[in-house]
Amino acid sequence: MACAKKKIALLSNITVDMVAAKLRGKYDVYIPDGFDTWVQETVDPRSGFYSGKPDAAIILLDGTEARSWKNRAEAWERLSLWKQALSAATGNITDIPIFLTTIDIRENRIKAYSERKYRLEIEDDWYQFIQGKAEEKGNVYIIDLADVIADIGREQFYSNKMWYMSSMPYSRDGLNAVAAEIERALNAAFTARKKVIALDLDNTLWGGVIGEDGLDGIELSNHKEGQRYYDFQRQFLEMKERGILLAINSKNNPEDVETAIRKHPFMVLREDDFVSSKINWENKAVNLKAMETDLNITEGGFLFIDDNPVERETVKGGCPETAVPEFPDDTAELLPFAEKIWADYCRPLRVLGEDRKKTDLYRNEEKRRQEMSVSLNLEDYIARLGMTVDIHRMREDELDRVAQLCGKTNQFNLTTRRYTAAQVRALAENPDNAVYAVYSSDKYGDNGLISVVILIGSECGVKIDTFLMSCRVMGRKLEDVIIDELAWHYKDRQKMTGEYVPTEKNAPVRDLYDRLGFRLVSGQSRDRIYELDTSEYKKKSFDSYKEIRFKG
Repeated sequence: MACAKKKIALLSNITVDMVAAKLRGKYDVYIPDGFDTWVQETVDPRSGFYSGKPDAAIILLDGTEARSWKNRAEAWERLSLWKQALSAATGNITDIPIFLTTIDIRENRIKAYSERKYRLEIEDDWYQFIQGKAEEKGNVYIIDLADVIADIGREQFYSNKMWYMSSMPYSRDGLNAVAAEIERALNAAFTARKKVIALDLDNTLWGGVIGEDGLDGIELSNHKEGQRYYDFQRQFLEMKERGILLAINSKNNPEDVETAIRKHPFMVLREDDFVSSKINWENKAVNLKAMETDLNITEGGFLFIDDNPVERETVKGGCPETAVPEFPDDTAELLPFAEKIWADYCRPLRVLGEDRKKTDLYRNEEKRRQEMSVSLNLEDYIARLGMTVDIHRMREDELDRVAQLCGKTNQFNLTTRRYTAAQVRALAENPDNAVYAVYSSDKYGDNGLISVVILIGSECGVKIDTFLMSCRVMGRKLEDVIIDELAWHYKDRQKMTGEYVPTEKNAPVRDLYDRLGFRLVSGQSRDRIYELDTSEYKKKSFDSYKEIRFKG
């Protein structure tokens, strides 16, 4: 059954019918009746902007009207009105993403060289205002429309003819660019971002072939021709520091690659920056499949970059869910190519502290896998790790991470309900409910916040609305520990209800409630409802764990 389209509200001070038309293939788009009525929409609580209950809102403001402003005073008066309207919108809507745009002011140019131009003042003041909103409100984000215009150039972006004919000042190129940038923002809100970028090496991260040209013969430096590869690597380092995992998938001799990565003076990416390396003469699709297993990340979470079109086609055929962008013919375009990869596939709405530690978290997983290989059984493995678990009610400083997990966890997620930070907060503030955050650590390091459980209370007991866990820690009985602690804590509620809603990704937890002792009460092939009688629940023993802490 096809999923219902997300509802988008698009407000603007220009006519945006053509922008909306480009989005309607994927989204159900609401635009207000009438020209430049967006201010009324934001201040009227009965307007379609609010009553339509959109899943996201975009407020797109254009600076073309500035050409008719008589003086600086009128400009600041207009800006003040806009600020009031945006304050109303961001104050009234806290549970969906709101995207605000920067602005390109097109002031009247009939001025002497000595006359003061207020364009830059207004643009900067506006940016400071919306940036303040983004920092104040957890659901407000910025689309840098002025940057899009600068990239294309005003002459190409705007069309005076379109402005006078339809009150829409964009050219065809400008219209396409605006729609594309909005779609990127909505993708960041609604679509799972890529988690891993698997990189080729020869003629990709450096120029030439390391096995033939040697360490001194490859193109890689911080000046002239070799700088294109240096800058390209720096972009991936920036992505890694924002939570993207990097991997190597190269047909090469491991010794040659090791020499280049460790000893080349201008190599930006070093061994510790990669979570997986497949350096061999295997089919690259086979290597990617092995990475999926090693990292416990599904095929759709990968992106593959290779200069060789044959290798790209091989991966497209063998790993159809993996994104394989076309490599630029001119390597002078590597830097914008990397920026486009980030914008199209990887850019999140927000970068959290835990994202910045992600590479270290996954590198520690390799140490844990080695520990498993010498363990006698699962209990012995857990004991060797020295695992600790901390389960407690969510704190305010954990809200963004909890919402992030709700938005992107797919494999170990019993219901895959998506909640924004505001929605999670509302659930937690209801005294009948509880939102639990779960942390784990062991001798190899802290895994961070790895699981979320949302419980809904009622007279009939307590319902597990959401139970999810990071795929990194699957297979260590953490789910057993979590349910055991919750069942014991809520035994006076008599009954705990669980639900399994099958999706394309969550088959690994299809029989979880059966295994944990819940009784199936309805549903067989599709949605299933389970019950656990907690009135006489007997707490289990997990002696292999070093420590289990619970605070209800």
